[in-house]
Amino acid sequence: RMAKMIESVMDLARGRLGGGISLSKAITAVEPVLDQVVAELVAAHPERRIETNFEVERPVFCDPARIAQLFSNLLGNAISHGAPDRPVRVEATAKAEMFELSVANGGAAIPEEARRRLFQPFYRGEAHGPSQGLGLGLYIAAEIAKAHGGSIELDSSEAETKFILRMPLEGDGSLRPHSAP
Repeated sequence: RMAKMIESVMDLARGRLGGGISLSKAITAVEPVLDQVVAELVAAHPERRIETNFEVERPVFCDPARIAQLFSNLLGNAISHGAPDRPVRVEATAKAEMFELSVANGGAAIPEEARRRLFQPFYRGEAHGPSQGLGLGLYIAAEIAKAHGGSIELDSSEAETKFILRMPLEGDGSLRPHSAP
């Protein structure tokens, strides 16, 4: 846990110094990456139900470790802040030149004041339990999305809160259809 916190602070420093989040991109089958993150969080939170629907039939030009980090941050937040009696729903698709990953949880809407600050470093919302983070998870997730040429959007209502990552499948354009497996 300490190593993860130190790495988060280092990511913050790199982002703030203008270097941005470092990436090691490769043509990646992302479903196994996503499955691994879900398995880790299910093991850490066996009382929570996570429903997945992955339809990623094309490879994604990305840094798989950074995508796992981004997804772990979003899924961890959904578990911490979502209604404990409702499942966390995760969907991923790779269509029309875009990779999309969404994480949704039931519970109260995120207040407008908090929405403006969610992706800022060291901002922590009110968790439904002991929160031990530094308030860097969503900031780092947004920086990882930006480094991949994508973005994270938030949709929050009284019905559910959903974070959606959208990024190009081909990243910087170096993935061509003939190079797909």
